Amino acid sequence: MKSTQSISATRLVLGFTLAIFATTGSLKAQYAEDVLRFSTFNLGIGARSAGMGNASIGLAEDFSALFTNPAGLASLRSFEFSVGLSNVGYNNDATFFGSTLNGNNRVTNLNNLGLVYPVPTTRGSLSFGFGFARVANYSTSATFKGFNPGSSIVESLTPNVNLNAMPDADRKDFLDNNIPFQVFLSDSLRGRLYPNVTDSVQQEGNVVEGGGLNSWSFGGAIEISRGLTLGVGINILAGSYTYDRLYTETDSRNIYHYGPPFDFNRFTYESTINSSVSGYNVLIGLMYRKQGKYKAGFTVRTPTYYDISEDFSDVGKSWFDNGDQYSKKKTGSTKYNVRTPVVLSGGASLQATDWLLLAGDAEFTDWTQMEFTNDNPDLLDENRVIRDVFRSTTNLRGGAEFALLNLGLRLRAGVVYNPSPYKGDPSSRDQLYYTAGLGAAIEENVFLNASLTFGKWNTLRDNYYLSGVETPPSRTNESIKTNSFNFSLSYRF
Repeated sequence: MKSTQSISATRLVLGFTLAIFATTGSLKAQYAEDVLRFSTFNLGIGARSAGMGNASIGLAEDFSALFTNPAGLASLRSFEFSVGLSNVGYNNDATFFGSTLNGNNRVTNLNNLGLVYPVPTTRGSLSFGFGFARVANYSTSATFKGFNPGSSIVESLTPNVNLNAMPDADRKDFLDNNIPFQVFLSDSLRGRLYPNVTDSVQQEGNVVEGGGLNSWSFGGAIEISRGLTLGVGINILAGSYTYDRLYTETDSRNIYHYGPPFDFNRFTYESTINSSVSGYNVLIGLMYRKQGKYKAGFTVRTPTYYDISEDFSDVGKSWFDNGDQYSKKKTGSTKYNVRTPVVLSGGASLQATDWLLLAGDAEFTDWTQMEFTNDNPDLLDENRVIRDVFRSTTNLRGGAEFALLNLGLRLRAGVVYNPSPYKGDPSSRDQLYYTAGLGAAIEENVFLNASLTFGKWNTLRDNYYLSGVETPPSRTNESIKTNSFNFSLSYRF
């Protein structure tokens, strides 16, 4: 079980998991970062709102309203078909014991696909929308390398337990599944397990994450009084998450040059996770519009309830100076459930002039309300950690759209500010995004929109923990930069 200090020191915002595989009890434990990952969605759906800093709660008036504020669907008086693509890049400069290496990842996905159906009415409006959207992307990467004079991951994987106090069957099972012991990097002595490698090793690692979440959604909106609309969207979520870390330690300075098994040369430790994710939530929205002047909106997103199935493996391999080499693989699977927080959002848009539209949003989330919902003592303990180390935040979004009337073009720009959900984080760990966009009417009823988004923030990674040691034994400081390109085509008929 990780301590509160360990969790609070482990920030892997937008996807980096810290999968520390246990050597006692269950092979893999879930941590607060798992809940945070599944509680976080992409900046937005649709290139128009993305170009305006994703300020859409008080603006939504196309298919993307189904995912931001379904009350906006009532603004549509024509059928609309929408399709969009996204290309997302992730760049990470990781500094580790004075050395900086770059890791990057890039993926292309179908961003949205759907239809809005307005029902003919003699008074007011009634519209329905249904379709698909990519609501979360987990693709990240990190690479690090440096000489660690003070610790080794072998220590972390060699727990201080009393072997003599275990029943014979439990002791055998424990030793059979302890990777350092099986690859001759730890020894049992006087009823205890001791690591043979403790410090002064070259450490390097490569971490790649992938997968994402898709939302299959259906919703509708109705005008309940003049200018006031109510909308509801039901979202069925399905997707995957993958994690692959190859971690290596080597005796780069020939410090371990004694007789076997103290002639350590190299140790690799590969951890993989493959998760299948399914869940659901409901988005409820209100919007008031004064035609041609302004709009104001409010939404409530219910908690998302997830069922997660996970297959994982852990492979350790060791090499020694005398030519000996050993390997041990452990595999397993688990299932767990997650509930995310309620999200409250409000926004407004103002048609300042014929050529200038302004929009802004605020989104409140109490991250302490994330939780595992399993009746598992370890997970219930982790819920207490969540309440201790997370906080409430208010994300801010704003943007503008400029109409070039003579050219039929619209230029857009915006900014997004997402504070870190961890207590005590400096402002450098807040996420800041800048956006730009372009819209064009190809025909009277055909519209093209494109957007660019650039994000940056800092974070850190603890590669492992040592019992009783508060100073992080193996930490990287990481500078993250992201960029994404969204393209959408809509056809109204």
